[in-house]
Amino acid sequence: MERELPQKGSGGASGEPVFLSTQDGVRYPSGIYARAFLGLLRAGEALARTLDADLRTRHDLTLRGYEVLLHLAAFSPDGRRLAMTQLARQAPLSQSRMSRLVAALEAQGLVRRIADERDSRAVVVVLTDTGLDMLRRAQDTHHRELMERLFARLTEAEIAELARLMGKLLAGDGTAREGRRPD
Repeated sequence: MERELPQKGSGGASGEPVFLSTQDGVRYPSGIYARAFLGLLRAGEALARTLDADLRTRHDLTLRGYEVLLHLAAFSPDGRRLAMTQLARQAPLSQSRMSRLVAALEAQGLVRRIADERDSRAVVVVLTDTGLDMLRRAQDTHHRELMERLFARLTEAEIAELARLMGKLLAGDGTAREGRRPD
C-alpha cells in the first residue's frame, strides 16, 4: 500500500498520510482526511436539503430563491435591485441557473426584471413588495432551522473557527470575494 504524506504546511500534524492506495493503484483519502472531506460534503448537503425542504413546505420558496430575495433586500447598494450578472456572482450561481431562478421568482410575483437604464443589453432584477413580504415571512422559518441544525450545535468559538475555515477554503475558488458584507 502506497502512502502519500501531506505537503509541508498543509496539515498532517498527526503524520497520517493524506492518501492511501490499493494494490491496484486506486487512491483514496485516509482516515481523518476522508472524515473531514466526506463530513464537509455530507453536512453541507444535509443542511441545504433541510433548509430547502422547510422553505418549500412552509412558503413555496426554494433555498436558492430565498437567497436571491435576501441579496436583493440586504446586499443591494441601490435598494432592492441588482444587475442579473451581479446577483449571479453574489449568490453564486451560473448566469443560466440564475436566469431560470429569477424567471421562477418572477412568475410568483416576488421579483421583476427590467432593462438596465445604463446598458440596454443588461437586465436588472428588482425585489417586489410581495417578494419583500415573502422574505419577511420566510426568514423566521429559515433562521429557526439554521439555529436548530447548525448554530445551536456549536459553541461561539466553534462557529468562529468554522467561519475562518470556510473563508480559507473558499478563498481559492473566488466565491469568497463577491457578495460578502464586511464585518
